[in-house]
Amino acid sequence: MRQYRYLLRSAPADALENAHREAMLELTAPHRSAVLDAVRTGMASGAHLTVDDTFRLAHLVVFAEKKYPGQFLAACPPEALRALADHVLLAEASFGLLGGYAAWDGAEPPPVDDSAWAGGGFRKEKGALGNGRDQLRVARAQQWLPS
Repeated sequence: MRQYRYLLRSAPADALENAHREAMLELTAPHRSAVLDAVRTGMASGAHLTVDDTFRLAHLVVFAEKKYPGQFLAACPPEALRALADHVLLAEASFGLLGGYAAWDGAEPPPVDDSAWAGGGFRKEKGALGNGRDQLRVARAQQWLPS
């Protein structure tokens, strides 16, 4: 499980999603059902999915673990989680992603502070381009407008 946790914390989302897609295809229907139930209860998502929607289920698992580390792991039954982890680690898409595993301390990452993106990543004081160009354009346009 430690190697699986390492992949969840360190691997790029696209590679991780591909590995989960491969793994979902290898899981038995009861294990996929348990994973789907964990996504539904742990993330309140996936209500419209079935156990055969393996690609979308893989996407939700990866998205949830990247956004809320540990939440899916806590919600998934141990037997299904072990099967998923084993298949992800054996997936071809996981090849080469364990490079820094030996040096990893096993610590969970701190929560991501995404409050800077609350306004879409733009800072109002500098305009939409983020460098004051919009304010300059507005000032130039205002000089030509009648009072």
